[in-house]
Amino acid sequence: MKETIGAFPFEEDEFITIALAHYNRFKESAHYDQKYKWYVLKELNEFMERSVITKETVGEIVHYLKKENTSSGYFVYWRSLLEFERFSITHEEQCTDVLRTLYDDEKPFKERLNEATRQSHSCGYSLGAPLLGYLLAAFDYTSYPMYKKEVLETFKNMIGAHEKLGRAADNYSQYVELCKHLLPFVAREVKHATMLDVQDFLYCITKYRELFVPVSIHYLKHLSEKPYEEAEDARVCALLKMVHGAICEIPELSSLCIQKARELTTFKNDSYPSLVIYTKEQEGHVKLFLEIEKDEIRYGIMDEHEKDMDVIHRIEDFSFSRLRQKYETAYERLIRLNRQTVREERASYGKREESERQPVSFEHKVQFPSLYFEDEERLKRQIQSALKNGKHLIFAGPPGTGKSKLASEVCKSYGVQSVFTTASSDWSTFETIGGYHPTREGTLAFHPGLFLQCFKDDRTKKEQNKWLIVDEMNRADLDQAFGALLSVLAGDGVSLGFQAENGKNVTISPQQEGRDAVHEYSVPSSWRLIGTMNTRDKATLFQMSYAFMRRFAFISIHPPSEITEKVLLRYMNKWGIENYPFITELTKLWHVINQYEQIGPALIQDVALFTKDEGDFTSAFQLFLWPQIHLFEQEREFMNEICSLNFIDEETIRREWKDEQ
Repeated sequence: MKETIGAFPFEEDEFITIALAHYNRFKESAHYDQKYKWYVLKELNEFMERSVITKETVGEIVHYLKKENTSSGYFVYWRSLLEFERFSITHEEQCTDVLRTLYDDEKPFKERLNEATRQSHSCGYSLGAPLLGYLLAAFDYTSYPMYKKEVLETFKNMIGAHEKLGRAADNYSQYVELCKHLLPFVAREVKHATMLDVQDFLYCITKYRELFVPVSIHYLKHLSEKPYEEAEDARVCALLKMVHGAICEIPELSSLCIQKARELTTFKNDSYPSLVIYTKEQEGHVKLFLEIEKDEIRYGIMDEHEKDMDVIHRIEDFSFSRLRQKYETAYERLIRLNRQTVREERASYGKREESERQPVSFEHKVQFPSLYFEDEERLKRQIQSALKNGKHLIFAGPPGTGKSKLASEVCKSYGVQSVFTTASSDWSTFETIGGYHPTREGTLAFHPGLFLQCFKDDRTKKEQNKWLIVDEMNRADLDQAFGALLSVLAGDGVSLGFQAENGKNVTISPQQEGRDAVHEYSVPSSWRLIGTMNTRDKATLFQMSYAFMRRFAFISIHPPSEITEKVLLRYMNKWGIENYPFITELTKLWHVINQYEQIGPALIQDVALFTKDEGDFTSAFQLFLWPQIHLFEQEREFMNEICSLNFIDEETIRREWKDEQ
């Protein structure tokens, strides 16, 4: 279907009818939490009606718009309004012209959008489509909807429209056109419907799985009652992918490692819409499934021999909650059946499965998109060069600088699995290389340690190449704990003093393919060890020998050199808490602490997550920051500065400090 929004036959589309009927019922459910929009926008409209936009008042007006913007639901990203407020301060006259242009009902709508964006662009400032929507909805929410790109794109997929997005003004104009086309249909379900009702319908139908899953299933069931039409394939796949995504987000199924939607079966000839949900480890065995026929809907788990399913005959009885409950209760059975299937297959083949080792290309560019570092390019260059030249890595720096997360991201970037562990002063070769463990029969058998488990799966005996991440590496006596591995990393083979099940001594050697025997472990040439080291502990813990250090590249991980709101905003973007309301307070707190003792952003993230709702910085300081501070001569001076912050309860902090002295 190649429809554009203007040409789409809404009046003939059963999906719209089904979706609106479900939406009307959804608004009465406990899941619906969007009523606040009407109150906020009503107050904004009343404020704008009282206001006169002039060069002298524009700053006050924009500040009010920023203050009333809410961090949830459909409203605009707070940083957009922060930048717009700065624009109103630095370019008062131009900002005044922008607002007057947008609110001039005498001019055609699209002309206003283009002129306002051109006026802002001439000053080096860009008005995004979400900000345009918020400014116009604040002026008149009955006529102008707020905008989100993902809502527009998702809904177009749902209805089969494929009009491309472009500039901000064009995108918002396209969205308004969609809302205008939908308004008469929404008015059939909602009395006195306005553009805000249409916008609310679009937001809920694309964002709430409790709504879009039943709507999708209802519509697919409707299609199964009709002759097959090839034109519906794209829409069917889009709806099935949304349902698949909703199932993937069920927390109880998180350990199943559900794959991306790979097999989405649409209806052709006499078949019917169905969804088979594969998992990475259980593919080809027992599966979650969802099948839709004209007479019933079936969902549950299945394998070649049996099915555990619920059957729904009336669409009114179907809900996402019931679907979720079924999958949750079937989870344990799913795991048990898969394990049984795997055991049966191994018994029938009677041989070791092929190696799971995958080639690692060190020409690949390392990426860590979920992390922010001030010197990101330096880090990437050093990591890539060290790994390419056969070195293992140690990330060294103060606590909370992201060393452990960076190690995991490096592994993901190169497409390798990893094993994560934390070093201990009690470590010996028993934990790292392996040793004898008692069996159920009362005998002793060799059990591989952390390192050997990276090279061969102890259960399946498959060769593998899992990189090892050792956190707090310098807490262990490394020469004692790593033992024979040092020789292997230098290119030598080693025979351990332990016997395997076949009676032969366990051996470790540099990469040799096809080490089938249970006593043989081969270290791939592309295997890497990544350690982290807290530099604060360096002087008090075990030291590394030069023999050990020669095999590693040491890469320093620093906190940002300057603590500013701009820097903290970059971290917030990575942490997914863009609407954090206490950015100024958190910046001040981090700045004060780093003047005395450096801490990294991971600790600040803990504080941000704790304070984002109520701003309780006193408790956050006690829980996350104070235990990390180890001052002696400057401790009193430090506490005085902390207590001088107006968002810290001085009495509470000083009482706790006194108790610890």
